[in-house]
Amino acid sequence: MSTNAAAGAVERSPDRATRRMTSSRVAAMIRDAIAKGELLPGEQVRQQEWAEKAQVSRPPIREALEVLTSEGLLDHSLNRGYFVARISLHEMRQLYLMRRLLENETAATAVWPSDAKMAELSELVDRARAADARADRAEHMALIEQFLLTVHRLSPEQLVVQAVVDLWARTSAYRALSFTAVKISQIDDNILMGVLKALRENDRTALCEQLLRPTVTVYEYIERSIS
Repeated sequence: MSTNAAAGAVERSPDRATRRMTSSRVAAMIRDAIAKGELLPGEQVRQQEWAEKAQVSRPPIREALEVLTSEGLLDHSLNRGYFVARISLHEMRQLYLMRRLLENETAATAVWPSDAKMAELSELVDRARAADARADRAEHMALIEQFLLTVHRLSPEQLVVQAVVDLWARTSAYRALSFTAVKISQIDDNILMGVLKALRENDRTALCEQLLRPTVTVYEYIERSIS
């Protein structure tokens, strides 16, 4: 490579890195909108609208939409654009089956947390309870998800952990809807405190039971609905 070409590559790399960071930020904004029910299954995700919301140009928006499509959160039609994915009950069953299996693995292999990590988890529980007390449902759900995924990330099986995170993202749209399977999976203080207690006591059986209870409850409901 010539000196000029190498210099050009160095000059362009920050632009690429900046665009990746921007597209990641936009993807996170759209995921959040889906999780909060601001974007519903089947609803179109318009590039210009999100470019204005995020105050960015169109290319990072397109990259973010392509990422979300690869994750299964969006569907793309060449002539119509991007839409929040619709998931059938049979597809939901498969997603929750995979969550059940993989979350069991991360719970079974989680490394017992340090005092600092336990303090971080306890703080998340306190913040979630405070959000619940002031009826901030969106913040409550976001903090619960952050707490549970932080616990799953204690597992050294990082490929499995990433699959769990991806599956949570794929089911996020339906956690915001008035869907019976989601209602019965509401995570209360008893589950959060049960997870913390299991971690403090290094109780693997209790950790697996408490951490998987919401996922198992939804899966079993869907199984009954289909049969």
